[in-house]
Amino acid sequence: MASSSSGGSSIPAPEAVQVLVSSLADESTIVKEASMASLKEISSLNPLLVLDCCCAVSRGGRRRFGNMAGVFQVMAFAVRSLDKKDIDPAYMGRLAKIATTEIISSKDLNADWQRAAAGLLVSIGLHVPDLMMEEIFSYLSGPSSALPQMVQILADFASADALQFTPRLKGVLSRVLPILGNVRDAQRPIFANAFKCWCQAAWQYSVDFPSHSPLDGDVMSFLNSAFELLLRVWAASRDLKVRIYSVEALGQMVGLITRTQLKAALPRLVPTILELYKKDQDIALLATCSLNNVMNASLLSETGPPLLDFEELTVILSTLLPVICINDDIKEHSDFSVGLKTYNEVQRCFLTVGSVYPEDLFTFLLNKCRLKEEHLTFGSLCVLKHLLPRSIEAWHSKRPLLVEAVKSLLDEQNLSIRKAISELIVVMASHCYLVGPSADLFVEYLVCHCALSDQDGNDPVISKVKIGSICPTELRAICEKGLLLLTITIPEMEHILWPFLLKMIIPRTYTGAVAMVCRCISELFKHRSSNSNNMLSECKARPDIPNAEELFARLVVLLHDPLAREQLATQILTG
Repeated sequence: MASSSSGGSSIPAPEAVQVLVSSLADESTIVKEASMASLKEISSLNPLLVLDCCCAVSRGGRRRFGNMAGVFQVMAFAVRSLDKKDIDPAYMGRLAKIATTEIISSKDLNADWQRAAAGLLVSIGLHVPDLMMEEIFSYLSGPSSALPQMVQILADFASADALQFTPRLKGVLSRVLPILGNVRDAQRPIFANAFKCWCQAAWQYSVDFPSHSPLDGDVMSFLNSAFELLLRVWAASRDLKVRIYSVEALGQMVGLITRTQLKAALPRLVPTILELYKKDQDIALLATCSLNNVMNASLLSETGPPLLDFEELTVILSTLLPVICINDDIKEHSDFSVGLKTYNEVQRCFLTVGSVYPEDLFTFLLNKCRLKEEHLTFGSLCVLKHLLPRSIEAWHSKRPLLVEAVKSLLDEQNLSIRKAISELIVVMASHCYLVGPSADLFVEYLVCHCALSDQDGNDPVISKVKIGSICPTELRAICEKGLLLLTITIPEMEHILWPFLLKMIIPRTYTGAVAMVCRCISELFKHRSSNSNNMLSECKARPDIPNAEELFARLVVLLHDPLAREQLATQILTG
């Protein structure tokens, strides 16, 4: 590799790379970013050259070079780019020593250059894990201000390469456990997070290699001791941050500790997790993830019966239902990702319970609906919608009860509850829950909401209670999509929709829905074109269906406004 100077003479590649490395400390952000990109590109071709040049500027540390974070980032990238044949343990040892020396030179815990140096150590560990870990272990043997940083590096390594870390877990725990009791509150979140990462790595390893468990008696003993400390001391800390990280770690550890220890821990562990929901909704996701892990470990074990009966679960489920409402609001707005993840984790919790106690859960959800408390009703409807396709056999005999429960909610004014009911009706229809007179009632419910106008949101009755922030336009779109899905994708609905949909054209209050109704009628005829005569005879056989003259007159009147919403005139003429 060579570069040309302004005079046209050739500059040796090492000098060119050295210039790029020096440019990492340039005052211009653009220059630094361009140098970083170039060095990474060169690293993929000649990583040893880049490493040598970076080592040259790193000798004086950050006091002599203004951007050690950038240097360490380049070095980490270069180390990852090395081929196995180029790995020299002695050279890797020198690089590791450069990184750790820089890390321990300050009492800072999360400086950018420390994170970059930690990244270099993790990269070294991917090639020579024992060498890197021995370098880390040398700082764990006695009192040192670098303990938190070193533990964090081991956590990062576990996350980066679970397969290489997990067989070495015993060595890590044997060194960390003796110092765990003396860790100060300010440092406990780092240690708790490390245990979370280590347990995640062990779990991943057991999934990939189920016949080669690394959790021997010593490791289990270490984990049990750490679990008890986190549960009884750290999770009871006055510091909210310590409690949060401890609960997150405990949520990962429950799948690894003994069944006996888990059973003994549940009376303390579950309330500790539930308490977090009262503090801050931003931590609902991690609390729910931990709770889901606890429920999986407690209810779905292959080695024994469930450790929690349904009565004990009702407190958990009652806490989770309002979380659905809160995170339905988040899903619609700024923090979509967190809200959606939390919503999904809550649903997984209910799915776990439903797989063990299907009938009890069904009764629980219906009872919450009957209370007609908005948040509980909304949450229960969302859970029913989610679980219904997954509990077809278990809930088959419960169909009349669900139909009656939903019918009792059709007069609810809250728009979010209406949305949940509409979505549940579509799911019920797809599993043949809509039969008899109730089917017409549910179809009319969808049509009614297809007729909503934007002005309906100003109705003080409709908007008096807020769950989420759905507006009439969104609810209308959901119901229009639902009605169309019933028409096109569910053959069993044809006999329910036809000729009933003709009745929906006449009422003035449903004028806003006529375009969608006409479109659905058109779709029905497309699917049953060979039986069009039978369809017409079905109309004449039912006295409650408007006659042809009434329908024609109504549609002609509606044609006066060709620019009406949803291309009304077009739908009438094509229908």
